[in-house]
Amino acid sequence: MKKGKENGVKVEVPRIFPKGLKIFIIGGGRACKALLETIMGDASMEVLGLAEINPEAEALPLARQLGIPIFEDYRVVLDMPQVDLILNLTGDKALEEELRDLLKKRGRQTEILGGLGGRLLWGVLGRKDYLAWTDPLTGLFNVAYFYRALEEEIERGMRYGSPFALLFMDADNFKDINDRLGHLQGDRVLKAIGDAVASSLRSADIAVRYGGDEFTAILPETQVEGAVKVAERVRKKVEGLGDSLGVSPLSLSIGVAVFPLDGVTAEELVRRADWAMYQAKKMGGNRVFRLGVGKEPPAFFRVEDALSLVSQKGEKDKFHRSHSEVVSKFSVEIGKALGLNRAMVRLLRVAGALHDIGKAEVSFGEGAWDYKEHPLIGAYMLRHVPYLRGIVPMVLYHHERYDGKGFPKGLMGKQIPQGAQVVLLADKLHHFLEHEPQWRVGDLLKALDEAEKDVGAVDPQMIEAFREALKSRPQDQLLLAF
Repeated sequence: MKKGKENGVKVEVPRIFPKGLKIFIIGGGRACKALLETIMGDASMEVLGLAEINPEAEALPLARQLGIPIFEDYRVVLDMPQVDLILNLTGDKALEEELRDLLKKRGRQTEILGGLGGRLLWGVLGRKDYLAWTDPLTGLFNVAYFYRALEEEIERGMRYGSPFALLFMDADNFKDINDRLGHLQGDRVLKAIGDAVASSLRSADIAVRYGGDEFTAILPETQVEGAVKVAERVRKKVEGLGDSLGVSPLSLSIGVAVFPLDGVTAEELVRRADWAMYQAKKMGGNRVFRLGVGKEPPAFFRVEDALSLVSQKGEKDKFHRSHSEVVSKFSVEIGKALGLNRAMVRLLRVAGALHDIGKAEVSFGEGAWDYKEHPLIGAYMLRHVPYLRGIVPMVLYHHERYDGKGFPKGLMGKQIPQGAQVVLLADKLHHFLEHEPQWRVGDLLKALDEAEKDVGAVDPQMIEAFREALKSRPQDQLLLAF
């Protein structure tokens, strides 16, 4: 069994093949290089060969260093009866079909894995950070992996002149589905959408659950026409799911951006794909849209702009300034109590400080505004700011309740990102303590009891974990003072 951590909880991932697995890899690109780096020194696996026709492929130097035989023709594996598994990392499904036919004619039962199955195997066999890169509900990659893969694809595009496309997808009227049919059905719909997205892509493509009811995909070696065709295939497949799931109509709004036509940085590409998706939704949804060349989406706030707005608001409203500081501090305390890693705790510190940034923006606008819009505005302001991508789900969903009665999307239970629930709990704790000039551990325990009375707001396991952590500390320990 391989041991790892997910959300601070120890988990075990069973190996799905016996010790001494002998594999043959087809495709020597980036995925192959990552796999070889992962299994170096692992006695449970042996790579008997690598097939790659491109002499400049990324994995070849490492393969030579490891003494792995390299072949131009993948058919050599037909003469290797000792191979237990063939791993196809090329994205060529026709190759897999041909190889299966040839193996069958020789009476061989060797397993061939490609596409999402190949990526899952890569994760289960060796990647220590696999659980950190995947979404537990859909099994797709998560937003953290998305940005890492996007930067790598940009680097490859810059180096070799390779185009690629980016799809941003949002489920139309998903909140209505949750409200009508309940959140268990909502989870089922999200998983079905994820499966439809993944099965509509090539094995070389990367399918991601971006957060909530948003999905994205990276399509290597793809121009505009090809990207639109793939997006239409995904759209039609999801549209066809409605009747079988009992949630008709079911549809996606999809935005398309292509490197390098629409941008050469992650910020440019994501911004254009995201805005194109927003335009598709404004036009009624269930469609694919790409911004024309020369048409620019609106600019987003920089970090300095966001912090400046908080500061301005704080000068007029002392509570607002102190509230952001306290929620930031309490979010860190809760994160540590839950055993979250340092990177996540750092994100919670920033998310706590900026969770109400959407209020700062709308407060300076003219006319009345809807209080429930501020998480959407805040997330929109921050989602393309470098180094703040990880806090966007925390800001967007920090008013979602565990019982599904929150906003803006009415998510429920494990649909809600853990960081968003941490910020919500921190926010509630301060509202119970706002009239006190300083807070000690004992004060926080009393506030936690009050927060617990709002049944259904926060995951009860999170409340209990924080309570146990506080009980282990001196009750008069000073946490924060103003």
